[in-house]
Amino acid sequence: MTRWYQHRFHNVLSHRIVFCTVPWMPRFVQRPIAAVTALIFFFVLKRERRAVARNLRRISGKRGLALQWKVYRVFYSFCDFMVSYCYVPQATHAQLLSMLVDKDKDKARGAATIDQCLAAGHGLIVWTAHLGNSEFASRLLEMHGRPVNVARLVEDRPAEIMLRNLMSNERLKIVDLSGGVRASLDLLQALRRNEIVAIQGDRVYRHHSAEVPFFSEPAAFPLGPFVLSQVSGAPVLPGFVIRQGWLRYRVLMGDPILPVSSPAACDGGEVDPHAGLRLAVGFLEKTLATHYDQWLNFFDFWPVASRD
Repeated sequence: MTRWYQHRFHNVLSHRIVFCTVPWMPRFVQRPIAAVTALIFFFVLKRERRAVARNLRRISGKRGLALQWKVYRVFYSFCDFMVSYCYVPQATHAQLLSMLVDKDKDKARGAATIDQCLAAGHGLIVWTAHLGNSEFASRLLEMHGRPVNVARLVEDRPAEIMLRNLMSNERLKIVDLSGGVRASLDLLQALRRNEIVAIQGDRVYRHHSAEVPFFSEPAAFPLGPFVLSQVSGAPVLPGFVIRQGWLRYRVLMGDPILPVSSPAACDGGEVDPHAGLRLAVGFLEKTLATHYDQWLNFFDFWPVASRD
Protein backbone atom coordinates (compact mmCIF):
# COMPACT_ATOMS: atom_id res chain seq x y z
CA MET A 1 0.00 0.00 0.00
CA THR A 2 2.95 2.35 -0.35
CA ARG A 3 2.91 2.59 -4.14
CA TRP A 4 2.28 6.33 -4.03
CA TYR A 5 5.64 6.80 -2.39
CA GLN A 6 7.51 4.88 -5.06
CA HIS A 7 7.04 7.29 -7.95
CA ARG A 8 10.08 9.02 -9.35
CA PHE A 9 9.25 12.45 -7.92
CA HIS A 10 9.36 11.34 -4.28
CA ASN A 11 13.04 12.11 -3.76
CA VAL A 12 15.24 14.47 -1.79
CA LEU A 13 15.94 16.76 -4.76
CA SER A 14 12.24 17.34 -5.46
CA HIS A 15 11.53 18.07 -1.79
CA ARG A 16 14.47 20.43 -1.51
CA ILE A 17 13.26 22.39 -4.51
CA VAL A 18 9.90 22.85 -2.80
CA PHE A 19 11.32 23.64 0.63
CA CYS A 20 13.93 26.09 -0.70
CA THR A 21 11.75 28.00 -3.17
CA VAL A 22 8.28 28.19 -1.62
CA PRO A 23 9.19 30.26 1.49
CA TRP A 24 10.56 32.99 -0.80
CA MET A 25 7.34 33.22 -2.79
CA PRO A 26 4.61 35.70 -1.86
CA ARG A 27 1.56 33.83 -0.58
CA PHE A 28 -0.62 35.18 -3.40
CA VAL A 29 1.46 33.35 -6.05
CA GLN A 30 1.67 30.05 -4.18
CA ARG A 31 -1.91 29.05 -4.91
CA PRO A 32 -1.80 29.51 -8.70
CA ILE A 33 1.57 27.75 -8.86
CA ALA A 34 0.10 24.88 -6.84
CA ALA A 35 -2.90 24.74 -9.18
CA VAL A 36 -0.63 24.35 -12.20
CA THR A 37 1.62 21.85 -10.40
CA ALA A 38 -1.39 19.76 -9.40
CA LEU A 39 -2.57 19.73 -13.02
CA ILE A 40 0.82 18.52 -14.22
CA PHE A 41 0.92 15.65 -11.73
CA PHE A 42 -2.74 14.87 -12.48
CA PHE A 43 -1.68 14.03 -16.06
CA VAL A 44 1.78 12.61 -15.35
CA LEU A 45 0.87 10.18 -12.54
CA LYS A 46 -1.63 8.11 -14.50
CA ARG A 47 -1.68 5.09 -12.21
CA GLU A 48 -2.31 7.23 -9.14
CA ARG A 49 -4.97 9.27 -10.96
CA ARG A 50 -6.88 6.14 -11.92
CA ALA A 51 -6.68 4.75 -8.39
CA VAL A 52 -7.95 7.99 -6.87
CA ALA A 53 -10.79 8.06 -9.40
CA ARG A 54 -11.87 4.54 -8.42
CA ASN A 55 -11.77 5.44 -4.73
CA LEU A 56 -13.72 8.67 -5.14
CA ARG A 57 -16.27 7.07 -7.43
CA ARG A 58 -17.15 4.63 -4.68
CA ILE A 59 -17.32 7.36 -2.05
CA SER A 60 -19.16 10.04 -4.00
CA GLY A 61 -20.97 8.20 -6.78
CA LYS A 62 -19.74 10.84 -9.24
CA ARG A 63 -18.80 10.05 -12.81
CA GLY A 64 -17.32 11.84 -15.80
CA LEU A 65 -15.99 15.39 -15.54
CA ALA A 66 -17.43 15.90 -12.05
CA LEU A 67 -15.38 12.94 -10.83
CA GLN A 68 -12.21 14.07 -12.61
CA TRP A 69 -12.53 17.53 -11.06
CA LYS A 70 -12.59 15.96 -7.60
CA VAL A 71 -9.61 13.78 -8.49
CA TYR A 72 -7.72 16.92 -9.52
CA ARG A 73 -8.68 18.47 -6.18
CA VAL A 74 -6.93 15.59 -4.41
CA PHE A 75 -3.70 16.47 -6.22
CA TYR A 76 -4.23 20.13 -5.32
CA SER A 77 -4.78 19.19 -1.68
CA PHE A 78 -1.52 17.26 -1.78
CA CYS A 79 0.26 20.40 -3.02
CA ASP A 80 -1.09 22.28 0.01
CA PHE A 81 0.13 19.43 2.21
CA MET A 82 3.66 19.51 0.78
CA VAL A 83 3.90 23.30 0.96
CA SER A 84 2.83 23.14 4.61
CA TYR A 85 6.14 21.38 5.35
CA CYS A 86 7.75 24.77 4.70
CA TYR A 87 5.84 26.34 7.60
CA VAL A 88 4.37 23.78 10.01
CA PRO A 89 7.52 22.07 11.39
CA GLN A 90 9.14 25.29 12.66
CA ALA A 91 5.95 27.26 13.42
CA THR A 92 5.36 28.51 16.95
CA HIS A 93 2.17 27.47 18.69
CA ALA A 94 0.76 30.96 18.11
CA GLN A 95 1.50 30.66 14.40
CA LEU A 96 -0.15 27.24 14.26
CA LEU A 97 -3.27 28.58 15.92
CA SER A 98 -3.39 31.46 13.45
CA MET A 99 -3.80 28.87 10.66
CA LEU A 100 -7.06 27.64 12.21
CA VAL A 101 -10.15 29.27 10.72
CA ASP A 102 -12.20 29.26 13.95
CA LYS A 103 -12.01 32.25 16.27
CA ASP A 104 -12.12 30.25 19.52
CA LYS A 105 -8.79 28.47 19.09
CA ASP A 106 -8.95 26.24 22.18
CA LYS A 107 -12.43 25.05 21.31
CA ALA A 108 -11.43 24.65 17.67
CA ARG A 109 -8.61 22.24 18.50
CA GLY A 110 -10.67 20.23 20.99
CA ALA A 111 -8.46 21.21 23.93
CA ALA A 112 -11.05 20.41 26.62
CA THR A 113 -11.82 16.96 25.18
CA ILE A 114 -8.15 16.02 24.90
CA ASP A 115 -7.35 17.26 28.42
CA GLN A 116 -10.30 15.32 29.80
CA CYS A 117 -9.06 12.15 28.13
CA LEU A 118 -5.57 12.66 29.57
CA ALA A 119 -6.93 13.35 33.06
CA ALA A 120 -7.55 9.61 33.56
CA GLY A 121 -3.77 9.06 33.45
CA HIS A 122 -3.71 6.31 30.81
CA GLY A 123 -2.52 8.43 27.91
CA LEU A 124 -4.42 9.11 24.71
CA ILE A 125 -4.43 7.51 21.26
CA VAL A 126 -5.39 9.98 18.53
CA TRP A 127 -6.69 8.04 15.52
CA THR A 128 -6.33 10.03 12.33
CA ALA A 129 -5.92 9.36 8.60
CA HIS A 130 -4.25 10.62 5.43
CA LEU A 131 -6.98 13.22 5.23
CA GLY A 132 -6.31 16.95 5.14
CA ASN A 133 -3.10 17.64 7.04
CA SER A 134 -2.10 15.06 9.64
CA GLU A 135 1.29 16.71 10.24
CA PHE A 136 -0.45 19.91 11.31
CA ALA A 137 -2.60 17.84 13.67
CA SER A 138 0.51 16.37 15.31
CA ARG A 139 1.88 19.83 16.04
CA LEU A 140 -1.42 20.94 17.58
CA LEU A 141 -1.22 18.02 20.01
CA GLU A 142 2.04 19.42 21.43
CA MET A 143 0.04 22.20 23.09
CA HIS A 144 -1.12 19.85 25.84
CA GLY A 145 2.30 19.88 27.47
CA ARG A 146 3.03 16.19 26.93
CA PRO A 147 5.27 14.39 24.47
CA VAL A 148 3.53 13.37 21.25
CA ASN A 149 4.55 10.02 19.76
CA VAL A 150 3.66 9.78 16.07
CA ALA A 151 3.50 6.19 14.85
CA ARG A 152 4.39 5.97 11.19
CA LEU A 153 6.20 3.68 8.79
CA VAL A 154 9.49 5.27 7.75
CA GLU A 155 10.78 3.48 4.69
CA ASP A 156 14.51 3.23 4.19
CA ARG A 157 14.45 5.97 1.59
CA PRO A 158 16.23 9.33 1.87
CA ALA A 159 13.05 11.26 1.07
CA GLU A 160 11.05 9.51 3.82
CA ILE A 161 13.85 10.04 6.33
CA MET A 162 14.01 13.71 5.35
CA LEU A 163 10.29 14.21 6.06
CA ARG A 164 10.57 12.33 9.34
CA ASN A 165 13.43 14.53 10.51
CA LEU A 166 11.55 17.69 9.54
CA MET A 167 8.67 16.78 11.84
CA SER A 168 10.76 15.69 14.83
CA ASN A 169 11.49 18.00 17.75
CA GLU A 170 11.89 17.80 21.52
CA ARG A 171 8.11 17.45 21.94
CA LEU A 172 7.33 15.41 18.83
CA LYS A 173 8.83 11.94 18.49
CA ILE A 174 8.48 9.68 15.46
CA VAL A 175 8.05 5.99 16.31
CA ASP A 176 8.94 3.92 13.26
CA LEU A 177 6.43 1.09 12.84
CA SER A 178 8.97 -0.94 10.90
CA GLY A 179 10.43 -1.72 14.33
CA GLY A 180 7.64 -4.26 14.84
CA VAL A 181 7.26 -5.44 18.43
CA ARG A 182 9.83 -2.91 19.66
CA ALA A 183 7.73 -0.07 18.23
CA SER A 184 4.57 -1.43 19.86
CA LEU A 185 6.33 -1.61 23.24
CA ASP A 186 7.57 1.96 22.82
CA LEU A 187 4.03 3.16 22.18
CA LEU A 188 2.69 1.22 25.15
CA GLN A 189 5.33 2.70 27.45
CA ALA A 190 4.49 6.20 26.15
CA LEU A 191 0.83 5.69 27.06
CA ARG A 192 1.78 4.43 30.52
CA ARG A 193 3.65 7.74 30.97
CA ASN A 194 0.34 9.46 30.12
CA GLU A 195 1.66 10.73 26.80
CA ILE A 196 -0.13 11.12 23.48
CA VAL A 197 0.17 8.59 20.66
CA ALA A 198 -0.96 9.63 17.17
CA ILE A 199 -1.66 6.92 14.60
CA GLN A 200 -2.88 7.14 11.01
CA GLY A 201 -5.48 4.43 10.82
CA ASP A 202 -6.25 4.20 7.10
CA ARG A 203 -3.27 2.17 5.89
CA VAL A 204 -2.41 -1.43 6.73
CA TYR A 205 1.36 -1.85 6.88
CA ARG A 206 1.36 -5.22 8.62
CA HIS A 207 -0.95 -8.19 8.87
CA HIS A 208 -2.73 -7.29 12.12
CA SER A 209 -5.84 -5.84 10.55
CA ALA A 210 -9.59 -6.34 10.31
CA GLU A 211 -12.14 -5.82 7.58
CA VAL A 212 -15.06 -3.55 8.37
CA PRO A 213 -17.82 -2.07 6.18
CA PHE A 214 -16.64 1.12 4.52
CA PHE A 215 -18.91 2.80 1.99
CA SER A 216 -20.89 -0.43 1.66
CA GLU A 217 -17.86 -2.62 0.95
CA PRO A 218 -15.45 -4.43 3.29
CA ALA A 219 -12.07 -2.72 3.61
CA ALA A 220 -9.02 -3.53 5.72
CA PHE A 221 -7.94 -1.23 8.56
CA PRO A 222 -5.21 -1.74 11.16
CA LEU A 223 -6.55 -3.14 14.42
CA GLY A 224 -3.39 -2.28 16.36
CA PRO A 225 -4.53 1.08 17.79
CA PHE A 226 -7.53 -0.56 19.44
CA VAL A 227 -5.54 -3.50 20.78
CA LEU A 228 -3.11 -0.94 22.20
CA SER A 229 -6.06 0.89 23.74
CA GLN A 230 -7.33 -2.32 25.35
CA VAL A 231 -3.92 -3.16 26.82
CA SER A 232 -3.10 0.35 28.07
CA GLY A 233 -6.52 1.62 29.08
CA ALA A 234 -6.07 4.71 26.86
CA PRO A 235 -9.10 6.01 24.98
CA VAL A 236 -8.99 6.39 21.20
CA LEU A 237 -9.98 9.81 19.88
CA PRO A 238 -10.76 10.02 16.14
CA GLY A 239 -9.83 13.38 14.65
CA PHE A 240 -8.75 15.05 11.42
CA VAL A 241 -7.42 18.44 10.33
CA ILE A 242 -9.32 19.49 7.21
CA ARG A 243 -8.08 22.10 4.77
CA GLN A 244 -10.39 25.13 4.62
CA GLY A 245 -8.34 27.26 2.24
CA TRP A 246 -4.71 27.68 1.27
CA LEU A 247 -2.77 26.79 4.47
CA ARG A 248 -5.94 27.29 6.51
CA TYR A 249 -7.39 24.45 8.55
CA ARG A 250 -10.22 23.21 10.78
CA VAL A 251 -10.18 20.36 13.32
CA LEU A 252 -12.93 17.74 13.12
CA MET A 253 -13.13 15.48 16.16
CA GLY A 254 -15.28 12.50 17.04
CA ASP A 255 -16.25 11.13 20.44
CA PRO A 256 -13.62 9.31 22.53
CA ILE A 257 -13.81 5.52 22.16
CA LEU A 258 -13.26 3.86 25.52
CA PRO A 259 -11.32 0.60 25.85
CA VAL A 260 -12.74 -2.58 27.32
CA SER A 261 -10.73 -2.08 30.52
CA SER A 262 -12.44 1.24 31.23
CA PRO A 263 -15.17 1.15 33.92
CA ALA A 264 -17.33 3.33 31.67
CA ALA A 265 -17.02 0.76 28.93
CA CYS A 266 -18.51 -1.85 31.24
CA ASP A 267 -21.61 0.32 31.52
CA GLY A 268 -22.49 0.22 27.84
CA GLY A 269 -19.29 1.31 26.11
CA GLU A 270 -17.40 -0.61 23.46
CA VAL A 271 -16.30 -4.07 24.56
CA ASP A 272 -13.79 -5.21 21.94
CA PRO A 273 -11.19 -3.78 19.56
CA HIS A 274 -13.29 -4.56 16.48
CA ALA A 275 -16.21 -2.54 17.83
CA GLY A 276 -13.93 0.42 18.51
CA LEU A 277 -12.49 0.16 15.01
CA ARG A 278 -15.98 0.22 13.51
CA LEU A 279 -16.77 3.43 15.39
CA ALA A 280 -13.59 5.14 14.20
CA VAL A 281 -14.09 4.02 10.61
CA GLY A 282 -17.67 5.26 10.81
CA PHE A 283 -16.38 8.72 11.75
CA LEU A 284 -13.92 8.60 8.86
CA GLU A 285 -16.71 7.62 6.49
CA LYS A 286 -18.88 10.49 7.72
CA THR A 287 -16.03 12.95 7.23
CA LEU A 288 -15.11 11.64 3.78
CA ALA A 289 -18.71 12.03 2.62
CA THR A 290 -18.02 15.78 2.57
CA HIS A 291 -14.22 16.07 2.34
CA TYR A 292 -13.34 13.15 0.06
CA ASP A 293 -11.25 15.39 -2.21
CA GLN A 294 -8.72 15.72 0.62
CA TRP A 295 -8.14 11.98 1.10
CA LEU A 296 -4.48 11.58 0.16
CA ASN A 297 -4.44 7.87 -0.62
CA PHE A 298 -3.19 7.25 -4.15
CA PHE A 299 -3.77 3.50 -4.38
CA ASP A 300 -6.82 1.26 -4.70
CA PHE A 301 -8.19 1.24 -1.18
CA TRP A 302 -10.74 -1.50 -1.72
CA PRO A 303 -9.81 -5.01 -2.90
CA VAL A 304 -9.63 -5.47 -6.67
CA ALA A 305 -12.60 -7.84 -6.60
CA SER A 306 -14.87 -5.09 -5.22
CA ARG A 307 -14.12 -2.47 -7.89
CA ASP A 308 -16.96 -1.12 -9.99
